[in-house]
Amino acid sequence: MRSDFRFFHQLRVRYSEVDAQGIVFNAHYLTYLDVAITEYFRYLGFDYKQLAQEGKMDMALVKTCLEFKAPAFFDEVLEIGVRVSNIGNKSYTVDFEIYKKDSGVLVLKGQTVYVNYNPTARTAEPVPDFFRAAVEKFDGLTTK
Repeated sequence: MRSDFRFFHQLRVRYSEVDAQGIVFNAHYLTYLDVAITEYFRYLGFDYKQLAQEGKMDMALVKTCLEFKAPAFFDEVLEIGVRVSNIGNKSYTVDFEIYKKDSGVLVLKGQTVYVNYNPTARTAEPVPDFFRAAVEKFDGLTTK
């Protein structure tokens, strides 16, 4: 439900993202979600690239579920809702909903699970407290 989201990122569908049927090709939605989670991090005050480079936090996508509700077309502006719905010890779940800006039509519901990852050691690590605290404050999530 749209009201469950406090953060939205807008994105305009580019011509190269539509298929022969004239609708957004399904694989592009994964890119849309990736862009939106990066912007969510930025909104919370985190530079994802810097966090990864400094070894403070990195993420590995381990699960994705997409439910296609309506087609999106070239040049439509989409609003992508992002919220962290669960933070475990080493992973966190992110919910997404994509709406057409002009009509409010729900295009897609998605959910991803990320594992906090140490790329040097190639192991999962606990989700950092600074991230947990920021998400709890912004999204009102209780994780402990």
